[in-house]
Amino acid sequence: MLDYWFPTGHVAGRILLLVAIGSTLVDVAAQGPEPSDTHGLATNPQENWPSFRGPRAIGHARQVKPPLKWNAADGTGVLWRITLPKHGMSSPVCRGSRVFLTGADEDSRQLYCVDAFSGKLLWQHDVQGVPGSPDDGKIPDVLEEAGFAAPTPVTNGKYVAAIFATGELVCVNLQGERVWIKHIGMPHNHYGHTSSLLCHENLLFVQYDQKENSQLLAFDLATGNAAWQARRGAISWSSPILGEYQGRTQLILTDSQAVEAYDPASGKKLWRVECLDGEIATSAAYAHGIVIVANEGAPATAIDIGHPERKQLWQWDEALPDSASPVANEDYVIVPTAFGVVSCLDVKTGGLLWEHEFDQGFSSSPILVHDRVYITDLLGRTHIFKMDDKFEQFGTADIGEPVYATPAFVGDRIYIRSLAHLFCIQSK
Repeated sequence: MLDYWFPTGHVAGRILLLVAIGSTLVDVAAQGPEPSDTHGLATNPQENWPSFRGPRAIGHARQVKPPLKWNAADGTGVLWRITLPKHGMSSPVCRGSRVFLTGADEDSRQLYCVDAFSGKLLWQHDVQGVPGSPDDGKIPDVLEEAGFAAPTPVTNGKYVAAIFATGELVCVNLQGERVWIKHIGMPHNHYGHTSSLLCHENLLFVQYDQKENSQLLAFDLATGNAAWQARRGAISWSSPILGEYQGRTQLILTDSQAVEAYDPASGKKLWRVECLDGEIATSAAYAHGIVIVANEGAPATAIDIGHPERKQLWQWDEALPDSASPVANEDYVIVPTAFGVVSCLDVKTGGLLWEHEFDQGFSSSPILVHDRVYITDLLGRTHIFKMDDKFEQFGTADIGEPVYATPAFVGDRIYIRSLAHLFCIQSK
């Protein structure tokens, strides 16, 4: 058993990993022709997977019909598997027939585009020649397990942006051609930068929380020009989400002290609730005007953002996450943990409805698909259960390799990144 202190593109916490790698699949070749952008896959933005935890980064998969069964050991339900050139802990994002991920090491950083149908690597973009990078080539210290490609990239269907633990921020078009690139400063924190990117309309958001001089940055996605920046105080390793209430979109962030919301267009701070503590790696959950935050070191808290004073509806202090983020709908909130316990709470009262202990813990965040929750444990087994007041499991599917990243759900497919490969899961 390997005992890691492990931050990923959205995690920072102590978790246990039983390494169990094995499969009879054959990797596809790493070259292939440029495909069209559709091939029958989703083209409606709501049907794509643009960022970490999907649209708005809240863990909801809509207009999808993912499979319930697969097994990599005998190839059941696995369309293809690919080995990427460099290690990365970022999660896959998708647009049409393209899947995007990142990989990096001390020598170079790369952004990849994979054909969703064949699993062939269409192109890789090497991040080099970045204006403003340190002349001596110095790179920050990061945990070996997390590496330099922990943050998940983002796409708006025209551009793809990626950031690395070195502070290098790059934007390319769908053909992998560079649109702009910049160095936004060497990040200073004791795990390495892990916060994933998010975009809204024409703006790209970077949560750059550090030991000092933390900032929330907004750039024009087409040009790279700075749109606005907001000063922040506390450190974190979490990622931003977008919540919409009464027709107004709010950019919601967590850190080691508080939950804060900003106006995406201007960067104006809308509200702040101090209810967090410790090393915050989990992102917020959101549903119907209620924000739920949960992280080891502070009670889980539900906040009514429609209330003039952002009323705290309840707090709950039992089995709390340190890496995987919670997910919620109008009735329930699912709280996963790194030690295998998953709890279901009443979203309005915080009352515990049920608790189930799985054999392994979770770093990958749960995704809500209609009335079902998909969550992948540390050994690569995806557990599927009902979002209800009683625990009802539909099944368990397995890729047979450790998983820390959060899968992407598009159409009838699931894209799962393990420590070794990217899998495409599809019902036959």
